[in-house]
Amino acid sequence: MKKWTGKVMAGTVAAAVLFGGIGGLATAPKAFADDDITYTVVPDASIPLHKRVNLGLNAIVVQASGIVDMSVEDLKDELQKGKTIAEVANLRGVNHAELLSRLLNPMMERVDNALSQKVITADEAKQLKQEATDTVTAAVSKGGYKDKLQGTYAKKLKLKAQVDEESVAKVLGISEDELSTYFNNGKTIADIAKEKGLSEDQVIAGLKDELNESLKAFINKK
Repeated sequence: MKKWTGKVMAGTVAAAVLFGGIGGLATAPKAFADDDITYTVVPDASIPLHKRVNLGLNAIVVQASGIVDMSVEDLKDELQKGKTIAEVANLRGVNHAELLSRLLNPMMERVDNALSQKVITADEAKQLKQEATDTVTAAVSKGGYKDKLQGTYAKKLKLKAQVDEESVAKVLGISEDELSTYFNNGKTIADIAKEKGLSEDQVIAGLKDELNESLKAFINKK
């Protein structure tokens, strides 16, 4: 059985359109009419793996705060005293196994979804799941753990933190508690807006006045 890669098939279709117009598709190579010919979608390895799948490992404290039903700041305060996330969770009635499960399950789902959509390979999926397990297990057991926000991702989060949550919730038409729940589930403001039938431009317009000062400070920061 012959196999065509996604890239080859895409090139063939493009050639048919280029030289024959839309009607050229009807006269494209007969291979398309052969039921025995399939094509394989190959993940784009030119895109870094962690850009294809964001596990959320930079925001474990944020995610844990929702699980233990505490504000992010209150959880950070406890961790700054030297406690571990697991210890705080246990005091809040969430045992170690449950904590790990609730932190890891959403990450594993993201990996499985990416694999099913051919965004990553099976080997990459295995790598990501092992990384998530190792990182989360170590994080919840480390006294005084802090989310490791680095590089461009950290700057984006710092900018988002300067936007008043009350204003964001108002623009999205939800309560602050609902907004926190969305964030704890790994949703972005753009994700929430889409669910609410709002475009990104509409959200930006609604936050424009508040964003202006934050943006000025951000673009002038060294």
